[in-house]
Amino acid sequence: MKESTRGIPRSLEQDGRDDEIAAGLSDPGAVLERILDAERRGALYPYYRRLRELAPIHRSEVEGLPPGTWFLTRAEDVNAVARSAGAVNDPRTAQVWDYEGDGSGAFYRMMSRAMLFLDKSDHDRVRRLVYKAFTPASVAPLGDLTARVAGELLDAVGDRDEIDFVRDFTYPLPLRAIMRLLGIPRDAEGTIERYAWDFARAGDPMSATSEIIERGNRAAEGLDAFFGEVFDLRERAPADDLVTALVHAQADGNRLGRDETIATLVLLLQAGHETTSDLLGNALIGLFQHPQALSRLAKNPDLVVPATAELLRYDTSVQISMRLARAPIELGKTQIPAGSLIALCYGAANRDPALHAEPDRLDLDRNPSHLSFSAGAYYCLGNALARTEIQAALGVLFRRAPGIRPASEGFVERWTSRLRGPLELPVSLG
Repeated sequence: MKESTRGIPRSLEQDGRDDEIAAGLSDPGAVLERILDAERRGALYPYYRRLRELAPIHRSEVEGLPPGTWFLTRAEDVNAVARSAGAVNDPRTAQVWDYEGDGSGAFYRMMSRAMLFLDKSDHDRVRRLVYKAFTPASVAPLGDLTARVAGELLDAVGDRDEIDFVRDFTYPLPLRAIMRLLGIPRDAEGTIERYAWDFARAGDPMSATSEIIERGNRAAEGLDAFFGEVFDLRERAPADDLVTALVHAQADGNRLGRDETIATLVLLLQAGHETTSDLLGNALIGLFQHPQALSRLAKNPDLVVPATAELLRYDTSVQISMRLARAPIELGKTQIPAGSLIALCYGAANRDPALHAEPDRLDLDRNPSHLSFSAGAYYCLGNALARTEIQAALGVLFRRAPGIRPASEGFVERWTSRLRGPLELPVSLG
């Protein structure tokens, strides 16, 4: 499935070259171009740091984004806008996926129906209904499901010492766990896995080629048809699964419509696996770069639970999220006009020295606050699911493979701008 995705070779060594390059740049626009260009951005975080130093509130003219997009890199500003009632995931923010330019693409239609990109009143209504379905009972099985799938995946590699951590572990693990939570039949898992891969690739407009867009449209059509059948089945014959909970959820006399339920299921599937896969890969890369922290977790896997917040802060998956200013927004002496598109740089905010001392160091004892799940009305509804999956997966990994270590001096990063994660990560299980 990887033929539709480009990758960039990266070194595990932090040699400081990007620190030097970033420090030598004086034009905020040039720094931002590095951040958004997967091939040139290198270690990424030195460029966030430099942009925050030069222009923490930066109005840009970046090709591929609407003119005058504002980029925020300070934790205080990102948090303020994320919590502002005047900054929304307006339906117009989904237009970056209108690749055909006329609203006809299946991928765009699916994204525009997702809860994140509905008008504020519809977003709040759908969110309340989805929250009703996320009862403790409906999501409680995820930890055990994830641990079981993690064990199955490690069993599947048999006696092999070296594996691709992404292909063999992080990509299939959260996807299979969320599919089983949703009650998707085992014989359909392979088809849904292929759809999910192609759908996710089409989500980054900065790297989407014509092939990626075509495959994304086909995946959207396939997911729409599949979950449409699932909706119809669960409406007639309820079962003990999360799909049934969504189909029959009620709040204030309202229920989700068929299209809303399908879009929500696709969102849960995609957000429930792609970002978690990235977070697991990023976490292991960060641990490889901090051998003492890796050793601590290998010797005591129970430390994964209190260390999760720091792993999420150190290198998050969702690096940038967009908001539309419905009204003027004041950030210190800067006013962002109504109608402006605002880029919230979560990765930069998580490494803001105003929020954390030595932000570029992975400190498992830190237990920090972070913005990896955003904040406010758009705070990630699946945050508890992601934490549960990460803790269960890493717990099993370090119990089964306490000697895990890099199998090469580098890895391959996915060619994306808003999301961050490895495409290939060779490891030795020791």
